[in-house]
Amino acid sequence: MIALVDEATGYQYERAEDALQIKLRAFIADELRAWEKTFPDELWEEFGRLTNWQGSLRHRPKWWGKLVTELIYETLDPDVAEWLKKNKPPPGLKWHQQLTENYGARKLVSRCYEIVGMSKICNSIRELRDRVAEHYGKEAVQLTFYLPKRKTPDGEAAN
Repeated sequence: MIALVDEATGYQYERAEDALQIKLRAFIADELRAWEKTFPDELWEEFGRLTNWQGSLRHRPKWWGKLVTELIYETLDPDVAEWLKKNKPPPGLKWHQQLTENYGARKLVSRCYEIVGMSKICNSIRELRDRVAEHYGKEAVQLTFYLPKRKTPDGEAAN
């Protein structure tokens, strides 16, 4: 969105050519950090409560990764999220290990706790996604389901 506004107003010619690189250097480390616990257990507990997950939180569903991307990384900084998506670490390593210790990782942990706080007043994952989108000025992702047309007893198509 910012890039579109910049392009429409001509601002992209005004900002420093290396502005994106400077921002990425603040967030992204030159080398992968050693693994350390980054995401609080409370985040997974809230995701479990909001999605009615009955399984172990240690063996959580893979699709929660999409929630982490949407609710945390993309609200943290869209450019950083895009860079992380394009520059995936080798198998066995995690996105957060690519963040700088003094800035990127701290911002990530802080955002996790913000999301935990918001989740505590929500009753569903949809409500959380909407609140996060509204709070951070984003548009919530809408999932569309296509249902096949049903036939009525008289042979007419109905929804």
